[in-house]
Amino acid sequence: MLHKLRVLKALKGNAKRQARILLGLKARPKNPFLDRPITEIIGAQALICRRLMELWPVGLNLEGESTCEIGPGDGVASAAFFIAKGARHVDLVELHPPTADMRHLEVLKTLQGQGVPLSLDVMATGAVPAFNDRLISYHQQHMETYPIENRHGFLFSHYVMEHVEDLESCFRAMHRSLRPGGQMLHVIDLGGHGEFEDPLPPLDFQTYPDWLFDWMYPVHCRNTRLFLEDYRQAIAQAGFSKFEIRPLRVADKAYATAIQRHSRSAARQQPLEDFAVVEFALIAFK
Repeated sequence: MLHKLRVLKALKGNAKRQARILLGLKARPKNPFLDRPITEIIGAQALICRRLMELWPVGLNLEGESTCEIGPGDGVASAAFFIAKGARHVDLVELHPPTADMRHLEVLKTLQGQGVPLSLDVMATGAVPAFNDRLISYHQQHMETYPIENRHGFLFSHYVMEHVEDLESCFRAMHRSLRPGGQMLHVIDLGGHGEFEDPLPPLDFQTYPDWLFDWMYPVHCRNTRLFLEDYRQAIAQAGFSKFEIRPLRVADKAYATAIQRHSRSAARQQPLEDFAVVEFALIAFK
């Protein structure tokens, strides 16, 4: 078995989580955005903005459009990017409650200084940090239950869809919320998460059997380990007839070939060119 100590660490972490749930104890509040050093926050938000600039769909004009980001955490750089592009409003679909902080403004100003087009107007003026609810709104729910219909001209997510357990329901909600002619962009990471993040080889986590992986990481706390074909089928079944899958990071062929031979059954059944894809962009139109 690869990385035995990391497997044990994951099992221990989930055991603590399940014991806490059985005892009715609440987890200590975590803020995925603000709990990190400011340099890490800036780096993470800069990556998202760079991806938006690199992958911006040809001809996409947000002037006066309603846009939506799925799973932004407390990061508002992408929302500020959309407002700077002319969007009139950004809906943020995020399960965790938002927390406004002056560090948001520091991040936005730093990225502006790096040449990223952003609008500082997403932060409200005043002595107490707050988001500008005229420009952005948070919706505390999973995308699968998002009720909006025919509103958005653009949908976006970054490193989110690999955590979605019911892909078809999620894509159906997106299709429903997009206006006719609207489009969406998702950047999806099929590599290891948690204890199996870089710099570990990105596909090693595919070697563990499903029963063990389920003990290591429960639903909604893991990379689902779905494959490119799962995304193709789910998005087509949700009603998107026009979409593109664009690989962004592909594992070395020799490594992918070797690790696939030792992977779980579902992974061995994938075409090597699909299995080797670590990150990809999914672009679709309604």
